[in-house]
Amino acid sequence: MPKVTSKKKFRYGSVSVLLTVAVVAAAILSNAIVTALAMRYGWFINMNPDYLYPVTETCYDFLDTYVIPETKNGKKIEIIFCDDEKAILADSTQMFIHNTATELFEAYPDTVEISYINVWERPKLARSYGVSASTDVVVKCGDDFRVCTLRDFFTFSASDSSTPLAYNGEKRLAVAMKAVVTPDAPVAYFTLNHGESSPDYSLMYAATDAGYMVNFLDTLSFDIPEDCGLLITYNPAQDFTTVDGVSGYSEIDKLDAYMKKGGKYMVFVSADTFSAGGFQNLENYLATWGVTFDHKTGAEDIEECNAIRDLSHALSTDGYTLVGKIPDSGKAAEIMADIKGTIRLSNTTAITPAEGYTDNGNGSFVKDGYTMTPLLTSYPGAEAWAGGRAVDRTTTGYNFVTLTSHAESASYLLACTSTDFASESSMQSGIYDNGPFLLTAIGAMGKTDTPVNMTSQPFAESRIYTLTTTNARYITIALVSIPAVICLGAGLIILIRRKFA
Repeated sequence: MPKVTSKKKFRYGSVSVLLTVAVVAAAILSNAIVTALAMRYGWFINMNPDYLYPVTETCYDFLDTYVIPETKNGKKIEIIFCDDEKAILADSTQMFIHNTATELFEAYPDTVEISYINVWERPKLARSYGVSASTDVVVKCGDDFRVCTLRDFFTFSASDSSTPLAYNGEKRLAVAMKAVVTPDAPVAYFTLNHGESSPDYSLMYAATDAGYMVNFLDTLSFDIPEDCGLLITYNPAQDFTTVDGVSGYSEIDKLDAYMKKGGKYMVFVSADTFSAGGFQNLENYLATWGVTFDHKTGAEDIEECNAIRDLSHALSTDGYTLVGKIPDSGKAAEIMADIKGTIRLSNTTAITPAEGYTDNGNGSFVKDGYTMTPLLTSYPGAEAWAGGRAVDRTTTGYNFVTLTSHAESASYLLACTSTDFASESSMQSGIYDNGPFLLTAIGAMGKTDTPVNMTSQPFAESRIYTLTTTNARYITIALVSIPAVICLGAGLIILIRRKFA
């Protein structure tokens, strides 16, 4: 009898195993077939079938506050499409912009109007506006106008400049509308003559979004103009001059005079900026504002700059492309309360409060009327590497972006330790919050009419950009362990039921 029972259990067990294998194989095969057919014939469910991106309340609030009040006395804002209306409506891409313009016209019929010109039939008019393509859009008020190209209305990946990630139409039109009703807008000047370099135009676009005109300035040859609302130094390779045996002109004196009159200054550096040595003149001036960058002369008189690495909060396998952290409390948390997304930085160094600056207990450091506030830091546990070795480890967080204010002059200085922070790959607002973060910081510097919360509206996207190495490790463990635990539990239940059947 035991022999027969054993054969029966063996037979039932074999059938169960074969049936399980067959079901799993059928599921895998069916999934592979359906996936192949879906990719071949486009079997996808469109969750947004009409791709409608209505104008948000944030945009209307911005226009109601900063644009519409400036259009009194019969002023009209004209949105001009540079082709025939039929051609615009027939183009699926330009339809996005046309829909947004139509909604603005319907919301403000006494202020906004839409018109169409065929730039090929009227080339003289096209030249007067500086239009270069029939896909351009002109926003005009009186004699002032702005030209927006088709690419201005979308955001793209740094690795794919042809496929848009998100639609940026309401923000682009709102910024252009504000610009044409305030023709005497302040200018953001980018410094020249120090080997500055910029990988793309993202930082200039951010300055434009904040309501500045953009220009360039050789601070060695020219004084800082009266219309300068913001001065920006991005990735310098050489020091600023002072009056000495080499130079009879002092850029530092010009910068200091500008700041004493309520100036606003931004400086962007990286871990590579000081690889050939420090910038004594500029760094001495920045120390007045509480900013010292973490680099020093190491062994064999080689300059070593700390590069921050954090394998637990990184977006790259080497740990040098990081996720920044906004402080949880204090003044920085108050300033950045609306920023909830991911802030991306890479090749980042750190800022240490300058000598004499003391903690005021609110997350800021103070000295002689200056208040330096770290707005963005690393997570605790990050390491500083220099000369090919780990030289420090933080228990609180390294400072990445700081904002210093001076109470008496109402001037501001923002220092950022990553040039990648303002690159195209980081400023895509459909992916990261670097753009809104920077606009919020500009707002904290006194430029309150910035479109901070007008973010791009993303298209369907299958890639994950903000998954840190720690999160990826947790997901991997979960995907490996959960099915195994389920199978083990099911197997134990079957064995117990058979034993006592």
